[in-house]
Amino acid sequence: MKTPGLVTIMVPVLNGELFLQLALDSLLAQDYQHFEIVILDNQSTDRTAEICRAYACRDPRVRYVLDTVNRISHAAANHLATFIDGEFCMIACDDDLWMPNFLSVLVKYLQLHPDVGLVFPNAYYVDVEGECGTQRLLARRNLYARGDSPLANVWRYLGQRRVVPTIFGLYRSEAYLGALPFDTFDETIADVDNLFLIKLMVQTKVHAIDEVLFFYRNKYRGYDPSLASGSPKGKSVFHAWWFFVQHQWRFVQKIIQVVQGARLSWPVKCALQVRAYYTFLVTITVLRLRALIGRVLVLLRLREGPPRKKDVHFEKRSTALRAAGYDPVGKNDVGKEQP
Repeated sequence: MKTPGLVTIMVPVLNGELFLQLALDSLLAQDYQHFEIVILDNQSTDRTAEICRAYACRDPRVRYVLDTVNRISHAAANHLATFIDGEFCMIACDDDLWMPNFLSVLVKYLQLHPDVGLVFPNAYYVDVEGECGTQRLLARRNLYARGDSPLANVWRYLGQRRVVPTIFGLYRSEAYLGALPFDTFDETIADVDNLFLIKLMVQTKVHAIDEVLFFYRNKYRGYDPSLASGSPKGKSVFHAWWFFVQHQWRFVQKIIQVVQGARLSWPVKCALQVRAYYTFLVTITVLRLRALIGRVLVLLRLREGPPRKKDVHFEKRSTALRAAGYDPVGKNDVGKEQP
């Protein structure tokens, strides 16, 4: 039995000393006070442990857990779910920020609408220097409504695939646990978040509040090819594209499995399977080209988006992952429970 009204805030962290204090201060400043923060430290080698212990001593709502094994980010999220005690829960990254009324607004909505499993707000970027963006991450066409059907939600999501800020909203814990686990299905960790949200949307209602209550850290998020086997680094553009195509095909197969296993009518399942294959074709062609154009617009400062140059946060995390023997598919037992 989960504690009514309690929010369990799950914070996975690996070498997060650069922004962790800002994130924890932002969470502790919430005007809705009935929450707990569970920090899972994936064996950090910087000042993360020192920072977490200081906050845990200062505020009894903060719980610091030093993990016993190295886990990739999504395995850490799966493990964190075992600590959920609250009726509601959320994922909080160690470098993001929240408005003081983030929890109060979202908790109130879930309490008023027990049929909704996830509610999330709109958001702005905040860069590594602390400067906030001005463009909302979600346009009105990207917003979900309580009255939308699973068919409408998944149909829209397959075409948009907008993880942020959707995944960082507030969940009814029962719905969140029902959509687990985060399933890493190849040597990359790409689209694992997308797959989780699709699993959630086939089983519960979601709703978006068009109010900016969340600030997503806009940092370099490029793929580090040294952390995955089979990487196309140093090969031709065609090899890089083919690597992308193979990943997207595996992703589509996972989507089909989710749809087939969902409690949906046969016509709805058929429609979503057709939609999945269609978006696969669009993703590897039109959307691939649009992504390249988007990167150019970011370089020209005509659009807000992740910077194209590596920053200190990226370097620290990549170094930590290599030292931990990072392996998304578990070839080195990284992220697995030890006997």
